Amino acid sequence: MSLEMLPLTDANTLLAINNAALPDIGELSLHKARWMVERCVIPGLAMLDGQAAGIVVVLSDHCGYDSDFYRWFTDRYQNFLYIDRIVVTAWARGQGLAKQIYQHIEQAASEQGMAIVADVYSEPPNVPSLNLHRGMGFEEVGSQYLADRNKTAAKFMKFVDSVKTKA
Repeated sequence: MSLEMLPLTDANTLLAINNAALPDIGELSLHKARWMVERCVIPGLAMLDGQAAGIVVVLSDHCGYDSDFYRWFTDRYQNFLYIDRIVVTAWARGQGLAKQIYQHIEQAASEQGMAIVADVYSEPPNVPSLNLHRGMGFEEVGSQYLADRNKTAAKFMKFVDSVKTKA
């Protein structure tokens, strides 16, 4: 298994991989996928043996993302990379790919002296993702309920020492 991380440049690829993973991840429109592709701050297309195996959307803490989940972090913190979503295709699951993608993000965050933040649905629970974040040393720093989605998201952070709290 040979993982290569490439820039995420095609909104249609992001859209297809993302929406195949519903309901465990939020649905994307083509417009929103294009917006994300333009603002990804680290390579976000995971290629496994030459095939698209997953995506990750990592945004800066000052990109102006119109998301209640993102705003929860920007209202409280600065100096972080926000993982909006990570999706591994069905055929590539069970091979440790998500962990490898996270290691790639951790390296970039460490080099930049930044924290990493992410949301994971906790109600209803996305058990594999919750377990992954906890197993990789992410700290749960809060939760957020969104009534319009009837979902609760656990708020995770890694490299907490790098984040700056807003007054």
